[in-house]
Amino acid sequence: MPAQTIDVRTVLRGLTPVTPGPAATAPHPSRVLPATAAKLPVDTVAAAAVMAGVRLELAGTATAARLSVTTHPAPGSVAPTMTPAFSVWLGDQRHSRVEVTAGTQIVEVPLPPRPAAASVTVYLPDSVPVTIDSIQAVGGTLLAPPGGLRWLAYGDSITQGWSATDPGLAWPAVAGRHLGLDVINLGFAGSARGELPAAAQLAETAAEVITLAWGTNCWSSIPMDAPYIEQAMRLFLTTVRQGHPDVPIIVISPIVRPAAEHTANRFGATLTDLRNGIERAAGQIAAGDDLLTLLPGRDLVRDDELVDGIHPGDDGHSSLASALIPILADCLTRSPAWHQS
Repeated sequence: MPAQTIDVRTVLRGLTPVTPGPAATAPHPSRVLPATAAKLPVDTVAAAAVMAGVRLELAGTATAARLSVTTHPAPGSVAPTMTPAFSVWLGDQRHSRVEVTAGTQIVEVPLPPRPAAASVTVYLPDSVPVTIDSIQAVGGTLLAPPGGLRWLAYGDSITQGWSATDPGLAWPAVAGRHLGLDVINLGFAGSARGELPAAAQLAETAAEVITLAWGTNCWSSIPMDAPYIEQAMRLFLTTVRQGHPDVPIIVISPIVRPAAEHTANRFGATLTDLRNGIERAAGQIAAGDDLLTLLPGRDLVRDDELVDGIHPGDDGHSSLASALIPILADCLTRSPAWHQS
């Protein structure tokens, strides 16, 4: 009997759907839609080419999944702490990692023993762009498990998981697994400065909860001052809320960055100033919006949980996830979709 071949689109999660239904594959997929990419800075578009948070969700009895994959040259910088590999998780336990090389290849990914209805999560490499052309079941069958409530997580490299040692250890992945959420990771390393085209994509994408965690790159890569970032956050939030009048939104202000906390950028703003600007904008809007939650970020990660003075390591990502999980859970109970599920 020939091995079962399944439609990649039915089990691929973490990409913004191009049309209603399962996310579609493309020759060179991106975490931003083509119409959005045409309006975003080139560094954001380059960061969007890596498959941060994109994963296969596989149920069934198969002992392995045979993947036909192609890795593509990275258009920008790649995560320094991750080797290109598929990472296999069952619940909160990593089962295995299977490294990939450049070009087109067949990769056999072992799947852990489990009940047939249990979902195995296979994260795509988070250091190079990858496409999956086909999937075959080995030693049994593969099924697409039901999807969870959708969480759109917008942010910079910290949301992308740049400094984690495994895609499954980035804070959105940890929190998403814990709560059974369908996470779309819209974290963009080196960028994510509150660009309104990104807000428009969030507004146009169906979701049950949204997090916004940006600002540290507004101190350095394209610097802002406090009044500017305050108004940028106000417009970003207004755009997202227009598309999601009934969806909980959580704003997370920048985590600690010791060298920037009290050092002025070219416009005289410290990261403390910028964080205060973001918190003022979110706080003012939250006063009239019961579905908006502000989570101050300064103390979510300790200085010693940073690997380079900017990015959290695995322990820092764990701290972020631990802080977010109860807030996400509470916010979801206020989402209309929660009461319909």
